[in-house]
Order: sequence, then structure tokens, then C-alpha cells
Amino acid sequence: MSGRFISTYSVVLSLPMRISKLPERGGSIHAAAATSLPAGGFTTLCAAAKLGVPTATASPLGTGPNSFMVRQLLAEAGVKILIPELVGDIGVAIQLIEDDGSMTSIVTTGVESEPSRESLDQLDLHDGDLVHISGSDLVSETSAEVLVGWAENLPKGITVLVSASPSVAQVHASVWLRILRRADIVSRNIREAGTLSDILGGYEPGLSLQDATREDAVIVRRLGVMGCEVFLKETGEKISLPAYESNTVDTAGVGDTHIATMCAALLLGHDPVEAARMANAAAAITISHESALPVPTWEQIDAVMKHGDVTH
Repeated sequence: MSGRFISTYSVVLSLPMRISKLPERGGSIHAAAATSLPAGGFTTLCAAAKLGVPTATASPLGTGPNSFMVRQLLAEAGVKILIPELVGDIGVAIQLIEDDGSMTSIVTTGVESEPSRESLDQLDLHDGDLVHISGSDLVSETSAEVLVGWAENLPKGITVLVSASPSVAQVHASVWLRILRRADIVSRNIREAGTLSDILGGYEPGLSLQDATREDAVIVRRLGVMGCEVFLKETGEKISLPAYESNTVDTAGVGDTHIATMCAALLLGHDPVEAARMANAAAAITISHESALPVPTWEQIDAVMKHGDVTH
């Protein structure tokens, strides 16, 4: 094992609500509310830790009751907390989950939106560590400046994975350009990929994601039921990896699980293509049940890869 998985992806409390369809503007619809659960960065942290890699969060938690609960759950999962607590509490995400599993979120911000450059600079990072930065934390100009400025100064021995997130359109193009120049790995889904391309092309005509990233960057496009694509910029290879068969129950946290599994596999010595293949299996497991929790184990992932589907 070469290093640790360290996430700056903010942790929020989610309140999932199952609905038949999104209501019309000004309308109303009944929903079945499930128990509140930690989400966002919490899923990636638990998924990576479950797969046996040293895992830590570098996102702020607060002094409030939701943060207290998250702190306990992270400790149970074996996740270290690297950043001092702030006065206040984490934000809340209302998740509207339709019958086909698609999810729409409304998020309020809390202390997770107040990262400290001083605290980040004091982290004891080592060559081989992998840092995950989510686009959801780049929406705020203040948060973006802290995280991007810190990432730009990380040494070459630190791998940086940037995920676009559903908030991709709310991040300024200049912020995307800065963080993409430092990214070793970029992961985004179909919708996020299209939006990010539009943002870059609108900022500078003809500019693509390939142009904006490092010469040796690995670019992943998650394709849902079609699996994912892995583009190795250094060699120019684009590898398509099919999805494993599964029933779609809930898409919440599926992308986060895919990202965390790929990171864990990379830290355990697998190449990017094999790591993405394992991530496809983990995503198939996650999408087959309500909520992103519990996160997949290696035994489950291996079984899916062996049999080709989740039913085994």
C-alpha cells in the first residue's frame, strides 16, 4: 500500500424522501421520509475505509449534534479526523428520490463550507497519499479559493482526484481551470461531463477537458448502466468498461462509491483501468439497494466481478 485516502469532500446530513415524481412548480406531493443519514463525503470515506486503506477526512465538522453523530460513525468506520472542529454544525441535504431511482438534492450549508487554509497547510501529507476534492465544495468562492489554492501547492508525490459533482454548473470556469491543471484523475458522470465541457468551451472557445488537464491525467466518465470510460491521456487510449448487471433501486451515493472504490484500488496497487472495473462492480452493488449504506466489501465486489451481476 502506497498511501492514504484523504478527502476534503464535505460531510452533510441527508434526509432522503421517496416520491413518485417531482412536483410541478407551486405544487405539492406526498413523500416517504427515511431516517436521516450522513452523506456526501461520508460515503466516500466509509467506502474507502471498508476496503482496507487508511482513510481520513480533511473537511470541517462542527460542535453541533449532527457533527457529533458523524464523528462517532466515522470513528466506528476507522476514519481519522484531521481538521479541528468549528462552532456550529454541518449542513443538511434533502434528497428527492423518484421511482426510477433518480435523485434531486437541495442542500443547505454549514461548517463544512468553511475550510481553513491554515489547517490544510498543517496536514502532514506523504508521497503516495491520494487527496479527493469534490466540485460541490468549489461552489462558494471562499471555499474554492482555499481548496484550490491548497491543491495547487501540493507536491507531485500527492495524487489529486477531482470529481465534478452535481453542482458542476455552479462552479466558475476559472476555478475549474485551476483545479483541473492540478488534477491527476478526474471523475464525472454523463451529465456532469457535458456541463463541464460547455463551461470550458464557453470560457475559452475550443477548450476541452483534455486540454485543461495534465499530460498524464486519467479521465473517467461514469456512464451509469453502460459502465464507464477511462481515458489515459499519456497514451491516448480510451477504454470502455461495461457495467455489471443490477436492479436500480436508489442512485444516491453511487458516484461517491465508484470514486472511493477506484481510489482504494489505486492505493492498493491496481492500475487505473482495473481500479475502474472494480469501481463498476461496487457501483452495481450500491445501486441495488436503498441508500449508499452499507458500503460494499471486497468480497462482494469480487463476487460481482466473478459472476457478472449482483444477484450472486
